[in-house]
Amino acid sequence: MSAPDHRNRPSADTNQAVAREASAWVVRLTSGAATQDEARALAAWRDADPAHDAAFRAAAGLWKQAGHALAAPAGVAATRAVPREITRRRMLGRVAAGGVASASIAAAGATLALRWPALSAAYRTGTGEIRTLALADGLRIELDAETVLDAHLDDLRQDFVLHAGSVAVTVPTGRAAITLGVGEARLVTETGEAAEFIVRCKPREGLSGWVGGLDADMSCLSGSVTVVPASGTPATRLTTGQEIRVGREGRGVHPIDIAQAAAWRRGLLVFRDAPLSEVVDDLNRYRPGRIVLGSSTAASRRVTGIFHLARPEEALRSIRTALALSEVRLGDRLVVLR
Repeated sequence: MSAPDHRNRPSADTNQAVAREASAWVVRLTSGAATQDEARALAAWRDADPAHDAAFRAAAGLWKQAGHALAAPAGVAATRAVPREITRRRMLGRVAAGGVASASIAAAGATLALRWPALSAAYRTGTGEIRTLALADGLRIELDAETVLDAHLDDLRQDFVLHAGSVAVTVPTGRAAITLGVGEARLVTETGEAAEFIVRCKPREGLSGWVGGLDADMSCLSGSVTVVPASGTPATRLTTGQEIRVGREGRGVHPIDIAQAAAWRRGLLVFRDAPLSEVVDDLNRYRPGRIVLGSSTAASRRVTGIFHLARPEEALRSIRTALALSEVRLGDRLVVLR
């Protein structure tokens, strides 16, 4: 028998070291305690070597798969016959535990996608916080809860980048054109023309969302704006009352209810036959903690109603009662609906 060949061992050791470092970055960024300096260090580490970037993406994918694995037992338990000695309270506890696992991993995924740009962004809001920016030449930007916005403003550039959440932008007459980018898309106003628009984004489904990919809804409330969905694609012009969705779940130009689209600026959430999953996503931005849907059936239920942003618990009670949902609470913050 020939002797083992050790020539490739240094390369394998190096790959393992890079994989361990990538995993350490994922754990650090999902801890919620990462600093701005660490975010810059991660960006530099990923840029330094394509292998580093590939390892980071792989680690993010494994993190997501871990979330599915933790959540799976809850789904299995829901269809399995329950032994007589297991009480309803214990069964609900098991379902809640599965929901906790799912919620924890989902929250970690959102953190992974948004943490490092959020740390260095010019403007950001927290849970339940709405903020208004009054900028030069009459430009007004309203940031919805859990929004992250970057700005590059000087004599040559009037650019913004939305990393998370929603913004409502009011551009007065006579002002220079501005550009707002989100993911691969960008929205551009006309020089000198007044316009008002809303842009809302969310992490894209799948692995690309875990590493920063975004889908966005771009709505024109007044005037007109131009939307370029991605580099090299045709531009689309939106006028008052029109919206376009860009990203993997793209949707062409369609009419919107302006009052509903801008309701959060008046302290309201308005839903008309919206899936409960979408409603819960919105409530989670205004309520400390997390609301988790414990079944796909619950997620697909439809909601119509008007709710006050300042009273998310009241909204949660109303929705739970109207849809006859059961609720499990773990402490004051985590709620599982089924």
